[in-house]
Amino acid sequence: MRVRLVVAYDGRGFSGFAANVGVETVGGTLGAALERVLGHPVVLTCAGRTDAGVHAWGQVVSFDTTRQPLDVAALQRSLNRQCAPRIVVREADSVPDTFDARRSARARRYRYTVLNRPEPDPFLAATTWHVEAPLDLAAMRLACDPLVGEHDFSAFCRPPKVKPDVAPPRLVRRVLGAGWHDLGDGRLRFAIEASSFCHQMVRSVVGTLVEMGAGRKRAGEMRGILESRRRARAGQLAPAHGLCLWEVVYATDDTVVGG
Repeated sequence: MRVRLVVAYDGRGFSGFAANVGVETVGGTLGAALERVLGHPVVLTCAGRTDAGVHAWGQVVSFDTTRQPLDVAALQRSLNRQCAPRIVVREADSVPDTFDARRSARARRYRYTVLNRPEPDPFLAATTWHVEAPLDLAAMRLACDPLVGEHDFSAFCRPPKVKPDVAPPRLVRRVLGAGWHDLGDGRLRFAIEASSFCHQMVRSVVGTLVEMGAGRKRAGEMRGILESRRRARAGQLAPAHGLCLWEVVYATDDTVVGG
């Protein structure tokens, strides 16, 4: 039986999603809780392997279980008793064997929130990047235009480790949409949707856009940075805690999961 979970989590204190020996991760914690309930280990597949400190509202996870019959509603309650509030299973259901949380996904949507005002907010500190200097929202919006489409995002991705005699992975990604929204009270939200993302791509893009909003770079430089394929040309890496995997779009019927 294949099961799909929609999971939200506070990424602080976790060393990313993927299970890793010796450190606490979202996948490791969730997998251990599942094993206690099901009585056997499971292999988790997730829609997006979020980095350390990154949050999620609509992470999608799938796994197989030999436990039958299985009450998925009871499974959800049991997982939440064990893992909440840091990790919460928002939905749980059985799905066809053809469903795969990663391979079946058509697109992922991320949100990054910036608090742009002189004073910080203790109630937003865990989920927003506080930027004190005034930002030019128009410039940041203008700089988003070159990102849309299929490009090599090497300038915005952490260089992958390459083994000898193995060709480096392609960092071409297709961005379906990107833009800034003014939420009021100094809160600015960057939303981006792409077929997939490379390592640290969203945080690198946001860091570059904020430098453009602060006047340290010009919006017109974005296309040149993208085409250079050089990470040194882009801006700083935005802090992890402002980023959230918001929802996932699936290919079967353009179903949006998580939002």
